Amino acid sequence: MKVAAWEAFRTSENRNSPVQSTFSSQASPARKTLPAAEKIFSGKKRMNPDDRRAEIVRAATDVISEKGFQAMSMQNVADRVGLTESALYHYIHTKSDLLDLVLRSSYDSPEADEFIYGQSAGMDCDGHIVYYFPRFCVNNIVYNLHRPQLVKLFSLLNAEALNIEHPAHEFFRDRSAKHWSYISTLPWVTPDFYDTRRFKHLWMLCMSAMDGLQYRWLMDSNSDLLEEWLAFSEELFPESLWGELLDPSLYHDEKGCLLPYTQAQQSHH
Repeated sequence: MKVAAWEAFRTSENRNSPVQSTFSSQASPARKTLPAAEKIFSGKKRMNPDDRRAEIVRAATDVISEKGFQAMSMQNVADRVGLTESALYHYIHTKSDLLDLVLRSSYDSPEADEFIYGQSAGMDCDGHIVYYFPRFCVNNIVYNLHRPQLVKLFSLLNAEALNIEHPAHEFFRDRSAKHWSYISTLPWVTPDFYDTRRFKHLWMLCMSAMDGLQYRWLMDSNSDLLEEWLAFSEELFPESLWGELLDPSLYHDEKGCLLPYTQAQQSHH
């Protein structure tokens, strides 16, 4: 079964356009992030502190993507935003504080959540909102295609943070558990043999496979991340088992209420 919504992602127009969400009212809870910053060079007008701090975070993202966190200096960041290092400390107290801002505002953002979770959701004929895991995985890949620099930054930091002395060690160590604590609360529609325990294993397998493909994609410019994930999807989510549960666009009212297909309901049987 070819999923038209997935096929649309293959077009060059969609590959090169910024991703947008079409889902808002049931989007996942937003995390507190820095406001968007704009570069302002009009006369003697100065940036307000929030805009300047956001600019610093963007500059740090660039430097970490190029050098890694350990090799980054605060002077590197100051140079990117046209400040002295001492002036930089008016906005950022320590290098570790800057890393925390980069991690929490750049990668796991409300905009990412809205697209990744929002477009994996659908409504059945009874008005129940449910989530489609195969589409959720595709959304992750599509969103990351449009932010390779951030994916590279995140991958570098993840590797560096294997060192227990790294300031991001706890962030990466605990991130998977925090994500699962949210994932496990959502009503995912799955084939009837996926109870919560088995669904968690599937989720962990998919996230690990995704990480591996993204490392290859970052390393090899000839790697096609989307095509490789869609090929993986045929193995992970065979049509014979998943059928109309692959994507919300495949739902028809004749299917009826989808709550019995949610893995939370199946765990009680």
